[in-house]
Formats: sequence, structure tokens, C-alpha cells
Amino acid sequence: MTENNPYLPPQAVLDDAAANVDPDYGWDIARAQKALLLAVVLQIGGIIPVYGWLIYLCGVGLSFLAVYNLGDALQTQKDGFATGGGGKWLVLLWIPYVGVISLLILNAKTTKFLKGAGYSVGLFGARRKVSR
Repeated sequence: MTENNPYLPPQAVLDDAAANVDPDYGWDIARAQKALLLAVVLQIGGIIPVYGWLIYLCGVGLSFLAVYNLGDALQTQKDGFATGGGGKWLVLLWIPYVGVISLLILNAKTTKFLKGAGYSVGLFGARRKVSR
């Protein structure tokens, strides 16, 4: 009789959703965060007199790569990377000094996400989870 009852609530298996998540999902974000931190150092290193412009451009290129990877990884989380929102970060990177500030804001968002995922985050980025 319960098989034909139209008033039963929907039955869903919730444990199956957690099984489809890649265990290294957060590690992709941690690698992108390390690239982001290196890009900040390179952009600040742009104040060197002779080759500063080359170091700055390398920092901007690395920051584009890091923001692109963060956008792909965090888009499902909607943590500042809405469908149309990732482009604003890429535009801000080209503005000197504002780009560094925007990278630091993205670093704070990434750190918050990684700490929520259980990673230990330090000055040089996140460390891999230790399985116990």
C-alpha cells in the first residue's frame, strides 16, 4: 500500500553526493593559491630599477593563470566567482597596485575556503591533508 501512496515525501540518497567529490578537489585550489602568492611577490618585485617591468609582467601573467584556475575550481562554490564575476578580477589585475590588492583579497577568500575544507594554511600557502 505504501508503494502507491502519492503523499510520501521524496526519497533521496544523500551519501552518494559526497562519493562523487574528488578527494584532491581542495588541493587544486591550494596550488592556485601558491601561484597567487608567488604572483604577489613578483608584482611587488616590479620596483627593481632595470628589470622591474619584466618581473612585473611575469607576475601579472602568473596571476592570470592563478585566477583562471581559482575561477574554475571555486565556481561551483560561488565564493566570489559567479558566472559573470570572474572577469572583474582579471581586469583588475592589469591596474598597478590595485592588482596586488585584488590578489590579496582573492588570497583571503581562498584561505577561508581551504580552512573550511580542513587544510592547514600558512604563510607560504596550504599543506596537504595528512591521512590518519
